[in-house]
Amino acid sequence: MGALLDIKGLRKEFGGVTALAGVDLTVNEGEILGVVGPNGSGKTTLFNCVTGVHKPTAGTVSWRGRDLTGIPANAVSRAGIAYTFQQAMAFTGLSVFENVQIATEHCSNTLANFPWTTPASLLEFVGLSGLSEEKAGILPFGRLRLLGLALALATRPSLILLDEPAAGLNDRETTTLVHLVEQFPEHGISVCVIDHDMKLMQMLCRRLAVLDFGSKIADGPTADVLNDPKVLEVYLGGAL
Repeated sequence: MGALLDIKGLRKEFGGVTALAGVDLTVNEGEILGVVGPNGSGKTTLFNCVTGVHKPTAGTVSWRGRDLTGIPANAVSRAGIAYTFQQAMAFTGLSVFENVQIATEHCSNTLANFPWTTPASLLEFVGLSGLSEEKAGILPFGRLRLLGLALALATRPSLILLDEPAAGLNDRETTTLVHLVEQFPEHGISVCVIDHDMKLMQMLCRRLAVLDFGSKIADGPTADVLNDPKVLEVYLGGAL
């Protein structure tokens, strides 16, 4: 697997607060990488700096050898990186189908082996075909999360960044999410996911990176990271 996204020395300061303190992180082609850490450790800031929501104070973001550091969010999306936020987002006054149709029509990416080329096929994949005519604003939270996943896929990304995708989901919805996401690499879509649900992360991720106070303190195979004494101390309270 080659490096898809290569982050070097990424630093972000907000006034006198250092949210990221020089993070190095690589996402490889075909992998599902997990990023974990306590609240306030810099996980979402990391995603925001990669996707152009925030401009880094220092450091570089390289995408397939191309420098993306500090470019606008729309340019990041066109490069092939999709981002689902902690808050499920959609055009609430439009139907589920119309939301996905808009995302599909504005996509300029071409991804080989991409199987969901129409709004209908995307909705079928995420299990929302029966709700295509419903207004997005009345969807239950779990269904709205699935719509957000369909919207991200509609951009035909090579990498999806998922920020707490299981937050607010019940066990059945979480299992559905895992089943969907674990299929992405076989279609050429790598994944980097943030979540506090360690059961989810163990199911999805063969590799974990851990942030604490804006610094990376561990990075490696999931089982090894979860047994790292420093990780146990700062994140898991001393025991899994």
